[in-house]
Amino acid sequence: MMELDHVVYFSNQSPEEHVLEHKGTSIGGRHKNWGTINALTYTKNSYIEYLSVENIDVAKQSNHPLIKLLLNDLKDGEGWGTICVRVNQIHEVNERLCSEGLVTSGVIDAERETTSGFVRKWKMLFIEQDVSDELPYPFFIEWEEPFEERMQSLREDGTLQAYNESLLISQCVIAVKDPTSHVKEWAKILNVNYENHTIVLSNTKIVFQHNKEAKDRLKIVDIVKCN
Repeated sequence: MMELDHVVYFSNQSPEEHVLEHKGTSIGGRHKNWGTINALTYTKNSYIEYLSVENIDVAKQSNHPLIKLLLNDLKDGEGWGTICVRVNQIHEVNERLCSEGLVTSGVIDAERETTSGFVRKWKMLFIEQDVSDELPYPFFIEWEEPFEERMQSLREDGTLQAYNESLLISQCVIAVKDPTSHVKEWAKILNVNYENHTIVLSNTKIVFQHNKEAKDRLKIVDIVKCN
């Protein structure tokens, strides 16, 4: 299974500000070991993460790939950061990527504490890559809870409401200097097919388009009503 889990927006705002600005958004929680905090806008089967620095000293000391990218990109201001793909067998994904000659972070255990004090846990996997203006690779996540159990717990605590479940991330548009080479590379990493400059996952599309700017990044996240 390869599905869009979430897209990451690098922010200078607080979670509380995002809650006021974006309908259906809730405070996610803090990543104490990374010095970050987030707000989340859920859709039917994926979500947007607004990731902010809470403790700059801790963040600067972190060796986490996502935090390094966050600190690098925030120098140029807020904006879309990267894409996370949900998988069922993250260790098998790691083995496949390594067998194809890629160097990975290995599977990383992660967690965040919610405002209620509940600790939500998951595993992450990154492909090693220097932080630069080049497009960051997608990263992978496997949640501790099965998908439906996690969604039900989010309904019960009020995070996932009817409004959220009426939304769907229809496509993620990535601007790069060479769409053809990037779509081929990502299709191989994700072990999926592609057509023209588009990868179709079971719950969204990833579209590569030509970029005239210096930095190759996720540029547009289209959200539509699904009901």
